[in-house]
Amino acid sequence: MNDVHLAGAHSSWATPVMDPLSRAAAFAALRPALDALIHQAGADFRLSPEARRVLRAVARTRPEHALALAELAARASTAKARVPVALTELDAHGYLAQLARIAPHLSAALPSHAPFTPAAAPTVEPIDGDTA
Repeated sequence: MNDVHLAGAHSSWATPVMDPLSRAAAFAALRPALDALIHQAGADFRLSPEARRVLRAVARTRPEHALALAELAARASTAKARVPVALTELDAHGYLAQLARIAPHLSAALPSHAPFTPAAAPTVEPIDGDTA
């Protein structure tokens, strides 16, 4: 036993910062900004339908929901394997940065995804005889 730190001395560290009602109120206060972000993404022709659905699922996360890959895929009606691709797409078009400014706790809770790099973007090779 360590005499410097008594057992149970820091048990209060594990308690949540906010009670459930305060947390729900904080989420509700973010709703207008998150809805505006969803609307902006809905009008962005560069985004795939999967990316729009994933952003909508993230932005509509409630305090009792998790942002684990499987739950996010289910709430976004998107294949689990496509969620990281959608997150990469959202990152490439600046939507995850906007999400981080509006709701940093949601952004930090997202499942990991590979960062977008132009070199990793798929390219279309011309078929022999075709000229671009």
